Amino acid sequence: MKRQIFGCLMALGMIWGTRASATDLYVPSQYGTIAAAIDAATTGDTVWVADGTYTGTGNKNLTWSGKDITVRSENGPEKCIIDCEYSGRGFIFNNPGQNTTSIIKGFTIKNGRGGNGAGIYCSNSSLTITNCIITENATPHNW
Repeated sequence: MKRQIFGCLMALGMIWGTRASATDLYVPSQYGTIAAAIDAATTGDTVWVADGTYTGTGNKNLTWSGKDITVRSENGPEKCIIDCEYSGRGFIFNNPGQNTTSIIKGFTIKNGRGGNGAGIYCSNSSLTITNCIITENATPHNW
């Protein structure tokens, strides 16, 4: 009986376009930038970011809306750095639909620049930030 119910649920998932399991996406081995992996991710996925310093377009001003995903470093904030080069923020969340199932974990975010949140900007949203170092960012009063 349990097998029949599971089979029916799987079939419904296929009809409705849902997936039975989450996917792991890897930066930079599968996707050249963090943004590219976030764009490819769907609800439930995890974006794994390898050790290194990430700069430039596609590695700052990162955002996702309507997706419950996790974006995390492989080995913690000391080894995985988002350097915004004083030309943007690390992450931007300003979507009322964003909730605590959006997770950022294990990054150093530095050299961000912007008012009201140079490292991570969050307005009308909720998210979970774990084990991150946010440092050396600038807001208008210290430009």
